[in-house]
Amino acid sequence: MQDQENRPYRPDDSVHPAIVRLHAELEAARHGIDVLGELEDARRERVVAELLSAVPDVASRAAYEAGADRAVATIQGFEGVRSDEHESGTALWDRLVLTAVEAAAAVEPTEVERTAVESTAVEPAAASEPAAVGGGSSTLAPAADAAHPAASGHAAHRATA
Repeated sequence: MQDQENRPYRPDDSVHPAIVRLHAELEAARHGIDVLGELEDARRERVVAELLSAVPDVASRAAYEAGADRAVATIQGFEGVRSDEHESGTALWDRLVLTAVEAAAAVEPTEVERTAVESTAVEPAAASEPAAVGGGSSTLAPAADAAHPAASGHAAHRATA
């Protein structure tokens, strides 16, 4: 098996590197849920919080880089894979899969909104009249931040952890 991380992505590759990372994150989360019962309460809460943050973040990044349809299909391939040991593990797994699908699916509408804002901002009439686009480049800032909605949330999580 070739190392996916050490070779450049080529468009003819069947699996995008972001999808490979998403698959690995989902596998790690599935195995991590199985050992939650062995952890102390405080540590378990931190691990659950990290899973609920990291999995959707990787899902949205994969959707942004490889397309929402490919990311959602990858996640849905994990829907039937559950932790059979504990009902609470199954509930957590279902929650992780749901939030990952939501994060991946949320990327494309944001991309469409960003494209609409950018095309409005580059029209010649709008460029000559700053008031028409809100007084300058400030109208592009929200769209640029929205291009990857999970990036700011993940950074905020890391700052508070």
